[in-house]
Amino acid sequence: MVIRRYFIAFSILSSLANLVHAREESMIGSSAITNAEQRDVADTLPQISTSDLDNIISLRAQFEKQNQSYSSPVVPNEKLLRFLKKDEVELSDEAMYWARLVRDASTAFDNNMTFRDTVIVNPLFLPLIFNGGIFPKNQTFYKEDFWKKNDQLPLPFTPDPLFEEEDLKRKIANDRYKYIQLNHPDYYRYSIRDLPQDKVIAKVIKKPTYQQEMIKVETEADFKDVDAPVKFIPKRRYWTSHFESSIQFAQAYFSPNWHDGNQNTNINLNTRNYFKYDYNKNKIKLTNELELKISANNTSKDTVRSVSVTDNDIRLHSNFGYQAYRKWYYTFDLSANSKIFDSYNVNDTITRLSGFLAPLSITVGLGMKYDIDKQLSGNKYKKIHFDVNIAPLSMTYRYSRYKERFDFGRHGFDGSKLDDEGRIRNHQTYFGSNIKANLKWQFNRTTIWTSRFEYDTSYQRIYWIFENRLEMAISRFFSTQITINMRYDDAGNKNIDLKDTFLQLNEALTFGFSYRW
Repeated sequence: MVIRRYFIAFSILSSLANLVHAREESMIGSSAITNAEQRDVADTLPQISTSDLDNIISLRAQFEKQNQSYSSPVVPNEKLLRFLKKDEVELSDEAMYWARLVRDASTAFDNNMTFRDTVIVNPLFLPLIFNGGIFPKNQTFYKEDFWKKNDQLPLPFTPDPLFEEEDLKRKIANDRYKYIQLNHPDYYRYSIRDLPQDKVIAKVIKKPTYQQEMIKVETEADFKDVDAPVKFIPKRRYWTSHFESSIQFAQAYFSPNWHDGNQNTNINLNTRNYFKYDYNKNKIKLTNELELKISANNTSKDTVRSVSVTDNDIRLHSNFGYQAYRKWYYTFDLSANSKIFDSYNVNDTITRLSGFLAPLSITVGLGMKYDIDKQLSGNKYKKIHFDVNIAPLSMTYRYSRYKERFDFGRHGFDGSKLDDEGRIRNHQTYFGSNIKANLKWQFNRTTIWTSRFEYDTSYQRIYWIFENRLEMAISRFFSTQITINMRYDDAGNKNIDLKDTFLQLNEALTFGFSYRW
């Protein structure tokens, strides 16, 4: 062993000596080449005079001249960083939920679909790949009877019988795989080592907190060349709309000669729906109104009907105006009124007081209109609107789809105009004058008084209505209303309670749902 150690040490020393000798020869050769090259360069370079050396610019002076305008960078303060920091896009919880739902691959399948219907996971149907199975699955490194001799140790885990069928299928697949591995190894084309082992590592992209270039701030800023911000002018709306709706319980009174019948009750149900759609541009002003009113009650005096209708009207009104002077307009006025449901007197089933298109009254007229809207001082909710349309030339057309068993005189039909069969004509035309006026006075945010007046005459018959409604809002959806409606028709029945006059009266105190926009 000693001889062997000396032999190894001698070999190492001889190797080191050879390396040192080769290094010296290479250095001598390189120095010789360097000296020869220096002689060649010296022969080719031109001679430099002293005057040429004086013309060479001093590099140090040049560097100092350039460094005079240099200033060390200043670290931006917290306010500047906050100004330069870009806002990060934030998504709401709902947007993040839908984003995760779309990107989640599990949502590509329906809840009623199983993977057995879509994916084959049995390895027997996949290409054979040798995975290097050396040890058997049942290989154990302990004695099986070890657990039986030690009673203090817990028993090993036993498989749940719930998955016995799955374990059996897996055992059959493993047995078939081992059979091919032992008897037909030539079927394998690839092993697990031939599969690609490359890993795709995601590159994290960090968003910069601020821009690299600093903002240049001038001490004296000149705003003469800066344009003023563009003035926003909203687009003018020429069409405006308004809607009112109410369903309320009422305690009402009807005069005996009320045109829709008299059935006084303690409590009844009233509903009113009103829609208005106006147009106003330059000198043209167009007003469109649609109103629907229904009053229903249940009275013990009427033994024929369980529910009776005492007031049911549908009214359509349009007014086209062309401005003449300030608040005055030349107008063409059109209005149509009709009933909706049939109404009878108490315990009467023969003579109808009103019905659908019985009667239908259409009035057209030419005249002038005065229209004013005013904002009262002191409170922004104090407003007043008033308009009156005077049509000295008007035409009224009345029609009833019932020719028999209908009270024509109650609705202004001339009893002297008969048809060939001796009955009152169900359609008649009258010429005369017409006046319509509307007032809406808003005292405050919750109290509004609305009034409507209409006067129509054929110079043989006078007809006018005067409706007043005071609404006091309790909340946004509930209100109390006081309604007083007066109607005069000298072609109708007289009011016995008011000393045999043609005045018809309707009073109501209501409470319930109310909505407007």
